[in-house]
Amino acid sequence: MLRMKPALAWALLSIAFPAFAAASSPPSPDYSQPSAWAAYPGTPSAAEDVPAGTAAVAADKRSVPVFFIHPTTYLAPVMGNAGFESGSGPSDRVDEAVLRFQASVFNGCCALYAPRYRQASVRAIISNTPEGYAADELAYGDVARAFEQFLKINPRGPFIIASHSQGSIHAMRLLQERIVGKPLLSRLVAAYVIGLALPTQIEQIGMPVCHNANATGCAISWNSVRRGHDDQRRRDTSVIWWQGSYQPISGRPLVCVNPLTWQLDGSAPASANLGALYSAGSHEPLPAPIPALTGAWCENGLLGVEIPANERKHFSDVLTLGGVYHDFDYGLFYGNIRANVTQRIEAWRHQQPKS
Repeated sequence: MLRMKPALAWALLSIAFPAFAAASSPPSPDYSQPSAWAAYPGTPSAAEDVPAGTAAVAADKRSVPVFFIHPTTYLAPVMGNAGFESGSGPSDRVDEAVLRFQASVFNGCCALYAPRYRQASVRAIISNTPEGYAADELAYGDVARAFEQFLKINPRGPFIIASHSQGSIHAMRLLQERIVGKPLLSRLVAAYVIGLALPTQIEQIGMPVCHNANATGCAISWNSVRRGHDDQRRRDTSVIWWQGSYQPISGRPLVCVNPLTWQLDGSAPASANLGALYSAGSHEPLPAPIPALTGAWCENGLLGVEIPANERKHFSDVLTLGGVYHDFDYGLFYGNIRANVTQRIEAWRHQQPKS
């Protein structure tokens, strides 16, 4: 979920009116059409934006495709799924916020494919109920079909999976159903499944976790919180797909890859932070990232951050009031992610057998 100040209104409504009727299923996307994608090579999108002071990279120099699954932007207090069409409120938020402040981190190296899909509502995606899981299932069905189209377009060579929040729940299922134990794992540069309650047990079923900046064919995840804060919901009730079904995380130990060191767990000072990106406002140019904004400390599976008082206005929303920096999982480490993607691609290429 991204920049969810409307979520406060949703929370109040859901308490007052707990029995909202489920929304009917909207029409499904046709992924053979570029219009079903929020970002698609050759089609202008906000994912092409670059921060001030960052050099743009020509499209023909971006050789590795990224399959990016966006987070929840459907904030209505219903148990159901959004339409995918461009011009709707949820799709507009994908275009104006998610593509600009998350997906754009990949435009220095990669060709971006970001499917529109019938995302589960914010109420549904956090609900461990049959109705919530049904909404998740519908959303995932779209993502899975989009991924098959992505593979048709890119049948060979390396690729990256990237996602956030709800998108990472779908990515976690995609990894288990389409990547683990299959030939596609050898093509996977990395899966940046950020903002997800990813259990460390993922390694036991054949999906390695990235333990350093050059590891490939592996998964990366973290959940940003105020240092010292324990996000109990993330530990106990967050929805995951695990070995064939949707279920709560239920206290399983969480993966925390530190984005300042790219190592599992550990800590790093603010001086290792290459630049944090904040939203300057809708349709405004991307500002220059702020270097050395915060360090990062993996503690009990969560990633602690410390935002200086003079910068908190740029990195605050209704969630940060409770110590959760979920909406800033990408932005706080934008410069490090941007640099690491290129580094990991080069590492993947060096690891390939010489012909």
